Amino acid sequence: MSKSLIVKNNIRINAPLSRVWEVLTKPRYIRLWDRLPEDFGDYDIDPATVIEWPGYSRLSVIEFIPNQKLRYELYVPTWEERVTNIGYTYTLTVDDDGNTWLGVEIGDFAILAEGDKYYDTSVDFEKTASQKIKELAEKREIAL
Repeated sequence: MSKSLIVKNNIRINAPLSRVWEVLTKPRYIRLWDRLPEDFGDYDIDPATVIEWPGYSRLSVIEFIPNQKLRYELYVPTWEERVTNIGYTYTLTVDDDGNTWLGVEIGDFAILAEGDKYYDTSVDFEKTASQKIKELAEKREIAL
C-alpha cells in the first residue's frame, strides 16, 4: 500500500518534562488516560516492560529514553499479516520558551488489510489520551 496510516500530533503542556514523563510511565496515571490489564502492577514502565492482554494484544517497550522518548511495539495475534513495525511513540521536547511538547505517533497501519479501521480508532484514542495527559501533567497535585 502506498499511503501511510500514521496518527501524528503534538500538544503543548504547561508542566516540566519530568512531570509529563511521570504521567507517561506511572501506572496510577496511565490508568487515567489509557487502559491496562487488570493484573498489571503498580511498577513504573521501564525498558523491559511488556503489557499483555492475553489472546488480544501485547505492547512491548522497544525504546526508552527517560524524559525524552517512549516507544511501544504493538503485536496483535489475530492480524493475518506478520507485523513488527506498528507502535506507539511518545516524544518529549522543550522549546526555546520553555514549553514542554508531547509528540504522539501511532501506526503505521497501512500494512494491514483493515488498516483504515485501526487508524480511525487510533485518531480518536490520540485526541482523548493527549488531552488527558496534558490535564494530568498540568495539575499541581493529584489525589489518588
